[in-house]
Amino acid sequence: MNKIYCTLTVIIFSTLIATGQTNQQFNVVNPPVVKLPEPYGKIDRTDLEIKSCDFEPDANAEVLFDKGTITTYTSFSLERHVRIKIFNDFGKYFANVRLYYGTYSGSASVTGFQAETFNLDGDKIVITPLDKSQVHIEKIDKFHSAMEFALPNVKPGSVIEYKYKEDFGGVWDFQRDIPVRYSEIQGTFSNQLHFRFIDHVKQTYYKNVGESSDLVQDKVMINIPSLPDEPYMTPRSENLQRIEILNNSIAVNSWPRIADLLMNYTDFSDEFNKRIKGGDVIVKQAKSFKTYDEKISYIFNQVKNNMNWNKAHGFFADEGTVNAWEKKAGNAADINLILYNLLTKSGIKAYPVLISTKNNGRLNPANPNIYIFNNLVVYVPLDNDKYYVLDATNKFNLFNAVPIEELNSFGLKIDADNKEYKIVSMENDEPSTQSVFLNAEITPDGKMTGSAEITSSSYNKMSAVERYKTDGEEKYIKYLCNGDNGLKVSSFKLDNMEIDSLPLTQKVDFNAALAGSDENYIYVNPNLFTTLNKNPFLKETRMTDIDFGYLNNYSVNEMIKIPAGYKIDAMPKSVSMSMPDTSIVFRRKFVEQDGTIVSRILIQFKKTVFFEEDYPGLFDFYKKMYEMMNEQVVLKKGS
Repeated sequence: MNKIYCTLTVIIFSTLIATGQTNQQFNVVNPPVVKLPEPYGKIDRTDLEIKSCDFEPDANAEVLFDKGTITTYTSFSLERHVRIKIFNDFGKYFANVRLYYGTYSGSASVTGFQAETFNLDGDKIVITPLDKSQVHIEKIDKFHSAMEFALPNVKPGSVIEYKYKEDFGGVWDFQRDIPVRYSEIQGTFSNQLHFRFIDHVKQTYYKNVGESSDLVQDKVMINIPSLPDEPYMTPRSENLQRIEILNNSIAVNSWPRIADLLMNYTDFSDEFNKRIKGGDVIVKQAKSFKTYDEKISYIFNQVKNNMNWNKAHGFFADEGTVNAWEKKAGNAADINLILYNLLTKSGIKAYPVLISTKNNGRLNPANPNIYIFNNLVVYVPLDNDKYYVLDATNKFNLFNAVPIEELNSFGLKIDADNKEYKIVSMENDEPSTQSVFLNAEITPDGKMTGSAEITSSSYNKMSAVERYKTDGEEKYIKYLCNGDNGLKVSSFKLDNMEIDSLPLTQKVDFNAALAGSDENYIYVNPNLFTTLNKNPFLKETRMTDIDFGYLNNYSVNEMIKIPAGYKIDAMPKSVSMSMPDTSIVFRRKFVEQDGTIVSRILIQFKKTVFFEEDYPGLFDFYKKMYEMMNEQVVLKKGS
């Protein structure tokens, strides 16, 4: 647990250090000429005539400007004006806008909303306003709503804009999915407020007025590239260049105060102990088991297998636990509060935990924020500082593995009986394992027959079972074969798929035509059934941090009998290599024993998160590792 905790600690405290930008208007020499935001409804013709983004030519659309002005009293209010250029048909996607906002403290909707589209018709600029009857308001829960609308008359070449005012949630993103030409956040603050600006930026500000707690703030960034999706990236919200504003002046400026506020909502707290129809039968059966794990596993699987998640997150029960159990469907809070209810009635100490999923942005323990929550799970403490985190919405989750969505993050634990509320970490320091044991024989005609046994625990098991049940057996076997058309599976069997406490075992009988072989040489790639054939890190540069999610240990053990009349002409060398900090270790051993190739490969991951600056070393390591994983054995026919 200590290794992961240290990683989390680095992430937390890095958010608490402001970059220390100087209080000056410009921090670059000879700043470039920049087009400033124009008033709503006024547009420069050149913006309608441009064909591409000058610093990211392949972009489908570009934010021309995004300007926010904060006004303050006891809370922050944000007035925002956004203008976007559409370059092609793919860029029209960005004319479909969804504004996600908090509704705490009586803020029921976005105010002062306006939206319109600009087009060129010959020499004439045509403006098409949005019909506000086409705006849809979705109430997500008591603390979140969303406004959705599609700008009218949008085509390649259009410019769209919208303007609105809302309660400010505390984060200004300079960076987006598309490039941004100009982004500005400004405000003048009351000296009665206690706040801090915290920078999470890589580029130099074009304009930078105000240090972290100065009353006058004006931050401008220009020519910001889009943020791409990258393999194993940490949450997008944590990689975007942004400013976080901590406001300690609001009434709910601590996690216990936030929990107290929520507990005062009866439709939140009353759902904790409602009587579930038929729940007594489940509780009675659970109490008949001898061990804690047996009880927890039974209840967890009863809820997981009987309830259908409607794909909605939430920490308020939409249906209510009673109705949801009757309908066998509900949102995350419905399902997990049912789980909590049955656990506690069975004598299991359990607590609801409010969380923010990774895609929503992980909770920062140092920044109490009522808007950050979007989900609820169940926390079960065990002896020796161990615990389970249970989420019964996902059919492939295991009771004894922190769900991927919550792994390496934090949540607010609700102890309703004792009125104790505190932040808890959700980690897993036990490596997930995957082992391949292969026994095969090569024939003189360049074919190989044999069997393999693949054993997968924890997250590797979850991933394999999900893929098998989602894709079906035929597609799953193709996945195991890594697209090798010469590799054929003659029999396949899965064991322990439904038993959470046991690893998944996959037994395979196979035959393979060894590509490239002829009457004199046989070429053998021993990288079979490992699912480690394709390197995920092919780009030499990267813009985001890497999060493997969980610790992982791989082992591959093979015995391949050489055909009579052949000898080894080339064989991979035994080698050991590691990252400089030993965060990833790769070991390989190849030997010949009595006409049999005996090989063993071990890969150990001792760290889950790698920062962007670590990427060059990780890129080189992965390149070498995958080259060695796919290195062939060459057999030559004897004289």
